[in-house]
Amino acid sequence: MSAVRRNTFLLTCALLFLTCCTTPPRSAPVEQPTTEQPAVTPAPAAPAAAQEFVASEELKKKTFDEVQEVIGALDGIIAASDYDQWLRYLTADYIQARSSDAFLRSASDAAVLKKNGIVLTDLRDYFLNVVVRSHQEATLTDITFVDATHVKAYTQIQGTMYILYYLVQEDGRWKIGVLPSGDS
Repeated sequence: MSAVRRNTFLLTCALLFLTCCTTPPRSAPVEQPTTEQPAVTPAPAAPAAAQEFVASEELKKKTFDEVQEVIGALDGIIAASDYDQWLRYLTADYIQARSSDAFLRSASDAAVLKKNGIVLTDLRDYFLNVVVRSHQEATLTDITFVDATHVKAYTQIQGTMYILYYLVQEDGRWKIGVLPSGDS
C-alpha cells in the first residue's frame, strides 16, 4: 500500500474512531479518550493498522512503571481534593480545553450536576464537582503508545478495558493531556 493511501486510510480510521461514541465492549486495550477518572463505557476498538509506534519491551516496562507512579500520585491528589497539585499534572492544552466555556457548559449538562443545581464556571469547579466526586482508586492494567511521548493508560473492570488517562510526556514528566481532537 503506498504511503499516501496508507496515511489516508489511517486518517480516515482515526476520524471515524474519534466520532464514535459507543461500541461493543472488548477485552483488550483499545482506544477511547476520556477524562481523568475511569470511563463508564467501554472503549471502542481501533483498527490495528492505526497503531504505527511499536515500543520495545524495555520502553513499555519503564513507561508502565512511570505511569503507574503518576496514577498513584494523582489518586492521592484527587482524594485530598488538592486542586493546586492536580494542576501540576495537566498539560496547557488540557487546562485550556477543560476551562473553555463550551466544555464547562456541556459538562454542566450532566444529569447529576443538574440534579444538584451545580453549574461549572471554571476548571476548579470541574475538579471539585466532577473529578473529585467521581474519584475511584485507579489500578493500571495496561498502556498503549500513540508515540514515544503519548500513551493511553487503561484499567480493567469486570473483564472490560477502560481508559483512565491520555498522558503526554513534557519536560521529562507524564501529564494528563488532550488528543488533537480536544478529547482527553
